[in-house]
Amino acid sequence: MIPEKTVEEVLSRADIESVVGRYVTFTRRSGQNLFGLCPFHSEKTPSFSVSVNKGIYHCFGCGKGGNAIGFIMDVERLSFPEAVKFLGEQYGVEVKDDGNSGDKSDDRERKLKERVRELLEEAGNYYFSCLNSPEGKVARIYARKRELSPETIKKFGIGYAPDSWSGLCDHLTAKGYTEEELKNSGLFTVSRKGNLVDLFRGRLVFPIKDVFGKIIAFGGRTLGDDKAKYINSPDSVVYKKQDHLYALNIAKLSKTKQLIICEGYMDVISMHQAGIDNAVAALGTAFTDSQLRLASKYADETVFFFDSDNAGKKAALRAIQMMLKFLNKMTGMKNRMRIKIASVPDGKDPDEYIKNNGAESFKAIVRNAHDLDDYLLKRAYDDNCDESGKLDLYRYQDDIVTYGSWVTDDLKREKMASTAAQYLGANYMTVLNRMNDMMKLSDREQADLSMKAVQREKRQEIKNRSEEQQKEPENTGKIGKDIAYMQELKLLVYAVRLSEKLCDQSMVNIHDVLRPGDFTGENMRNIVSRMLSDFDAEKGVNEPMLINYMSSMLLNGQPAEEIYLKACDEIEEDRDENVLRDKYLITLYDIRLRSLDRAEKALTRKYAAQDPSEREETKQKLMRVQSLREILRSKRDKL
Repeated sequence: MIPEKTVEEVLSRADIESVVGRYVTFTRRSGQNLFGLCPFHSEKTPSFSVSVNKGIYHCFGCGKGGNAIGFIMDVERLSFPEAVKFLGEQYGVEVKDDGNSGDKSDDRERKLKERVRELLEEAGNYYFSCLNSPEGKVARIYARKRELSPETIKKFGIGYAPDSWSGLCDHLTAKGYTEEELKNSGLFTVSRKGNLVDLFRGRLVFPIKDVFGKIIAFGGRTLGDDKAKYINSPDSVVYKKQDHLYALNIAKLSKTKQLIICEGYMDVISMHQAGIDNAVAALGTAFTDSQLRLASKYADETVFFFDSDNAGKKAALRAIQMMLKFLNKMTGMKNRMRIKIASVPDGKDPDEYIKNNGAESFKAIVRNAHDLDDYLLKRAYDDNCDESGKLDLYRYQDDIVTYGSWVTDDLKREKMASTAAQYLGANYMTVLNRMNDMMKLSDREQADLSMKAVQREKRQEIKNRSEEQQKEPENTGKIGKDIAYMQELKLLVYAVRLSEKLCDQSMVNIHDVLRPGDFTGENMRNIVSRMLSDFDAEKGVNEPMLINYMSSMLLNGQPAEEIYLKACDEIEEDRDENVLRDKYLITLYDIRLRSLDRAEKALTRKYAAQDPSEREETKQKLMRVQSLREILRSKRDKL
């Protein structure tokens, strides 16, 4: 568990404007509020706002909201501890986890991950030692054939998996690793008899490392006649292929702010060996938005190399469409990241081209890479032009209109339409209008899909919080523990806005400070208790920390922070602190008066049902309730 003081320090240093600004381009400022397009759902009119002084964000469209940590959790798809560490690294806060989450299942999962990481490092050592053993001769011959130097082999930790069913399994078992840990490593399959079998056998092995240089998975290249030339570790407790890039731990050290992204391990290794130290590879059949987001942290420009066969060309178009859609939502990234597409002549892969033509010739190819709009223009023409130079205008028209609809930059789309019009013999405005019409249709479809995705994630989050809530002691009252009436939400919002004035007795009498008992639901009472316990007499309420506390709760069956932020949006801000104080007091008195009315009715019923000899105590209580009610009414009438 990360200490609250550390979380508070992270939130104090990670100002919400700079955190969100890496992903969102703000189009308007109004006082302390910034507005832009929401990064979580597709929209044309900005409904996403950031309150700089409060340190919170909220989208009026999809409802997402929270503090800087919550934003990073959502946009980077990280857990709470991961998001805190992510921001800690960026803003110079040392984040230490004491290893005790308070939840036995969480602690067990954390320990399992630690053991699996240790296991993978040991597996890497095993493969590397096998490469240099007598049985690794076949792999060393292959490595020399591929012109891999000893320095390169060591740099990338390349090893050899012996052609044995249980070589690695036996080695790790002897080192004390359990069957559960082996199964969760992604390095074994299970035979029909139920025995663990080594996944990599008779293969050259490439360790896959995270950005910090820790082994998280492996890839293996066959040295024999296997149908599968390459096999890779499946996703595991420490590895999700869509979230990593091969060799990024090395490429991030490059002095250039550019990344070259290709499809194969050997391509990357050849580039690095040739002195091109900014190459990485995608891990899987399709490049993902998570990998693009990861690349953007280390580069201002990415140059993609896709295979020149039909599968590679299709992959290129899928990746381009994905990236353009993603950058359309992440407007802050779009403005700082340039994406280009390059191709090696004659259908060769980068590894082969560098060996035949040298590093300088390959660098020239990188320099001449096409921007996305130029690449799409070229693709539309090349794909529909036969060997004699005749252009299939019908198919060309379909392709160029489709590709143009992907490009949201008006100037680039107009340039594409102008170029296409020359081939089609049409007015460029006609072509542009076709592109625009298709883009609008696509935008509507994308908006629907993204909103459905947001709602799906929200339902899962509500389910998770509900399950956690059910683990707590049963709430025996008739009222649901997550109930939050609008008037109670108003009272909480007014109290937060009063800030340090809440404890200024010239503004608010000590008896008029809100209490947990003023609220109906258990969750609202807990939120108020936390607010009061963390209250600072000079600074008031730390709203980002309060939202952090809410982020594991439900209110009215919805994420608590979303309900709270929605109430903040609906309740008008008052610049006059006396007006704000009066609204707070009126709301407080109304809530307490209703509570006293209920108490009076209950005591009256009890009094009527009692024997005359037992009524005195109830009568005294009833008189106290009536007296207190009159005092509150008098105070309210003076406002």
